[in-house]
Amino acid sequence: MTEKKYSFDSNEPYQVSDVAFNYSTSNVSSLELITQILGGAKAIGKKINNFLEFLSLSEKGLSIAVLMNLQKRMRFTNREMGKALEISESTLQRRLREGKRLDKKESESAIQLASLWAKGIEVFEDENDFRVWLEMNNTALGNNKPIELLHSPIGREEIKEVLNRIEWGIYS
Repeated sequence: MTEKKYSFDSNEPYQVSDVAFNYSTSNVSSLELITQILGGAKAIGKKINNFLEFLSLSEKGLSIAVLMNLQKRMRFTNREMGKALEISESTLQRRLREGKRLDKKESESAIQLASLWAKGIEVFEDENDFRVWLEMNNTALGNNKPIELLHSPIGREEIKEVLNRIEWGIYS
């Protein structure tokens, strides 16, 4: 059996495998959930059609209204939200008062939090169960509570990894 090789200058179109196609269509609901957690297209200022659009949003900076929607959904205090975004509570309160946009790093953190929150809802199928899980020590996370790791991109990634394992029935 000969293996067919593809190159960028090939005249033949590259065919997407069924697995890749199914993966991309299954993310539509995740994308919609993340958008909803951030307050919807109206709060964001546009309809989000793919995950890469979050990049341009973060570069422009999310509006404070989007952050308030996220904070309300997560039921976080200003202190907890400030910690998760790695900004002081006073800076967060000043931004809320003045209606200033988040900077790129803060916007990316907010989008990552929304993505993580969406994953938790998808895995637990109940937002309150996910909130309870966040407050429990987890051996897969070094016996830390997941909520204590939300302030770091590495911590958020590890939490998502544990959620993926739970979703697939792998002991975590």
